Amino acid sequence: MSKRSTDQVSTGNIVIGLPCEYVTAHLLPLVRRLLAQELVNKHGMSQIWTAKVLNVTQPAVSNYLHSETRLRRGALEEGVEDARNAMAGLAEDLINGRLTQFDAMRRVCGLCVQMRGSGPICSMHGEDIPSILPGQCSFCLRDLTEIRQKPLDDFEYVEEVRRAIRQIERTREMTALIPEIGMNIVYARPGAESVEDVVGVPGRIHPVGGRPRASSPPALGGSNHVARAVLTMMQFEPSLCSAISLRFDWEFVEICKELGLVVSSYDRKEEPRDVKSVDGRTIPWGVRRAVEGMDQIPEVIYDLGDLGKEPMIFLYGHTATEVAQTSVRIAQLYSRRHSNRKKGGKDSRV
Repeated sequence: MSKRSTDQVSTGNIVIGLPCEYVTAHLLPLVRRLLAQELVNKHGMSQIWTAKVLNVTQPAVSNYLHSETRLRRGALEEGVEDARNAMAGLAEDLINGRLTQFDAMRRVCGLCVQMRGSGPICSMHGEDIPSILPGQCSFCLRDLTEIRQKPLDDFEYVEEVRRAIRQIERTREMTALIPEIGMNIVYARPGAESVEDVVGVPGRIHPVGGRPRASSPPALGGSNHVARAVLTMMQFEPSLCSAISLRFDWEFVEICKELGLVVSSYDRKEEPRDVKSVDGRTIPWGVRRAVEGMDQIPEVIYDLGDLGKEPMIFLYGHTATEVAQTSVRIAQLYSRRHSNRKKGGKDSRV
């Protein structure tokens, strides 16, 4: 038999039958029925109040109270007592005001995990889909956690940059700090090794209608230059895993120093030919040079540019929101100084 025909035979055994379907079809109705019985029959609560707690209709509560619990024979029958005890305790704490929203969810979800991890739901799933080899399956306990954790971690880093962007976009004065090529703000995962491990803004941030506006939502791999700047810095100080690119202005540099930030720089004219000839090497070379020439780890690194290369300032921090807050402060101080100068100029002409 050819490999192709063998693959077709094996894939023919695949059934998209998820453990969550068994929870929805069997465990959730049981939980609601047992909790309704506890609240109404034992504690004397009204069906309307109970319906609100269970997030169902009042007729549904009535049905829970006046119809028999239909259980799938075998596996789920073994878990009824555990579910009954869990709902009795939950109802008791709910009535006595000892339960928060998160406590309620935690207990029901905990029961679900218990039923899925080598429990009744696991057994039912294995009875219907034996090809998953239920005796060896760890999907609900280990594999599912690993599948879920990566998107959750990614979400946290993306959301951190999203919050930073909101701060920047709300601050009109930040427009003055945007470089000609646009601004980017990045946040790297711990142990990041490539630009794909760094959240940035695809298309950067540009002035639109006198305000900073992000071209796209933040995403992993959304920056190149600023991502490499933060990846290089993390080789010296892993906690400085966020950075923003600012337009070069000597006054910005002076404000950074006044704020107590450690400032360093590098000169692109000293860049070796083998570095300059390869795209993407300049910033890592420059950041290393700026750090290695200092007794302290710098939080601000600038360069004066070169032929066809815009001068730039990199401001570093521990989180994207921290970097955004510092940038906003710089922008507001810069704006205030210029406003005072204009007022002074007008006064002197009067």
